[in-house]
Amino acid sequence: MPTGRRGPGGRIAGAALSLLALLLSCTGAGAASAAEAPPPAPRTVGTASYNLYLGANLQPLFAATSQAELVQRAGETYRAMESTNFPERATAIADLLAARAPDVVGLQEVARWERGPLTGEPAVTQDFLAILLAELAERGTPYRAVAVNTNFTGQLPISATEQARFTDRDVIIVREGLPVSRLRTSDAQEHTFAAKLVIPSRIPGLSFTVPRGWSAVDVTVRGKTFRFANTHLEAFGPAAVRNAQAQEMAAALAASPYPVVLAGDLNSRPTDGAGAYGIVAAAGFADSWLASGGEVDGGWTSGQTDSLLDPGRITHRIDYVLAQPRGIGFVSAEVIGEEEADRSSPTGFWPSDHAGVVAVLRLARP
Repeated sequence: MPTGRRGPGGRIAGAALSLLALLLSCTGAGAASAAEAPPPAPRTVGTASYNLYLGANLQPLFAATSQAELVQRAGETYRAMESTNFPERATAIADLLAARAPDVVGLQEVARWERGPLTGEPAVTQDFLAILLAELAERGTPYRAVAVNTNFTGQLPISATEQARFTDRDVIIVREGLPVSRLRTSDAQEHTFAAKLVIPSRIPGLSFTVPRGWSAVDVTVRGKTFRFANTHLEAFGPAAVRNAQAQEMAAALAASPYPVVLAGDLNSRPTDGAGAYGIVAAAGFADSWLASGGEVDGGWTSGQTDSLLDPGRITHRIDYVLAQPRGIGFVSAEVIGEEEADRSSPTGFWPSDHAGVVAVLRLARP
């Protein structure tokens, strides 16, 4: 995050400084100067959450009624992913993140797509994590992945001769190249939820299991440590699975020895008092958007169409940076990626079907 700069007269040569110190000691001004020393600067940390969008809607796969239709739909899904062009979208996402340079970011739907012949191992065609990290480094704001939880994966034929494999991940990235005294990480964790959605298929003998999880890492900023967690709760199925995942994660985070910051796509709106949002709020987490003065009916983050080319349709809020107020204060919160100026060039894709959230937090001094 940006730091203050000293003015043109802010530097004093060594010899002059020694002379000044001698004069002050003789006049007694040294004690007065020490007494009037300004308080330590606030310790702030930039955080963010961004759902990158898998590139295609997977739900049509679940409705296939035959193996032939499943292959057809799998091919359509793969081509839809190619058409939404993550390498181009990543330039827009990297522009947004680099302009704000948050210290730690929770990413969701960080897909890896592979393709190959029906026999043999498919090769990676698009790795969203590698693509985005390269774009960020190109802008002079390098990041590195410190925690990755793998959610669901699927491998299906996409034609009579080819197959594709898809892997969904949530990833925590942190600023690279900062001094250890400024930012360091430790104790990375990756977890899979016990609660999993099982989607019955209309094809006899076939069903789809959708594992999801969460990851966490301890982040120390100028001597103050907090635990940063990241998740993407269930999107496809009934609220019961999503709520069970939220309860499981909240219980695990309650054991943290440090205050916790939680980033993610909860698939639950702020009005969902009995759902995932309410469960997390009841566990002691405050919403950075609201705590920073954002409107209750605002800060929307979700709703763009699958093609990413339609007029803006952000209509509701399900993406968050939340934090336990013990030892953490809220400075500001901002939604990014929802304005016309944020669209990619040259095609004009929205960066994702979600907008991102950037929150600046203040950490209490030790």
